[in-house]
Amino acid sequence: MSRPGPKPKRLYLRLVRFGGDVSEEPERPRALEEMVREFDRVGRLVVHGRLTDPPGDLLLFRAVDHAEATRLLRIDPYRSEPPVGYQLLEWRVDDLGAGVNVEPPPARGSGRLTQVRRIGVIVSDQKAAVAWYRDVLGLTILKSDPETDYVEVSLGPGTVALSLISPRPEWGEAYYAEALARRGTRTGIVFQTDNVDALELRLRHARANITHGVESYPWCGRTIRFTDPDGNEFLAFHQGTPPPGERPAH
Repeated sequence: MSRPGPKPKRLYLRLVRFGGDVSEEPERPRALEEMVREFDRVGRLVVHGRLTDPPGDLLLFRAVDHAEATRLLRIDPYRSEPPVGYQLLEWRVDDLGAGVNVEPPPARGSGRLTQVRRIGVIVSDQKAAVAWYRDVLGLTILKSDPETDYVEVSLGPGTVALSLISPRPEWGEAYYAEALARRGTRTGIVFQTDNVDALELRLRHARANITHGVESYPWCGRTIRFTDPDGNEFLAFHQGTPPPGERPAH
């Protein structure tokens, strides 16, 4: 399915903040929902959602330039519904950073990927693993099904979950052997932390295996590598300035 019109690569942020004593967002106008669906249909929509403090509405979308962005928002019902604060800003990817893809996504219904939901981690003792990920890393149980031994842990709702899988022989020799071979390897999973030095102290206090101590890299800040009790290795980083005297690794 082709998309009408050119493929704009600039991003624009439309912010609405409700004024007065409004403590909650009013019911969304139907015209707003129709506008957002149309933006999505033609590949302009990046994200749309509520603001909570103060209450408001956020829309990030693609346009060729500021003039086109302004023209597209002529049908925005919030433009003419006082009392609101209304802003249209250019989202500069180079300045405001990662997490935004300026290329239009595949058309809806074309098999596009919409989320990364879970990543499997092979463990030997599921109950012990859940306790370690909870007590040492601070993750919480997101889903649990005792009948099937299925469990997910994560940083909270809406975040990528880790599915802690304890292989069983009754799954079949091929799958069982393949799962065992994945245990105790470098997972490629990367966490972000607000303080990598504090995380290192917490890991050492829990007698976790630290495979590479804190190092600084110019492309990702300060990092640490560590493993769970089964040897599955993870990396955590803190995007910050290294302490005086610490040289970045190359």
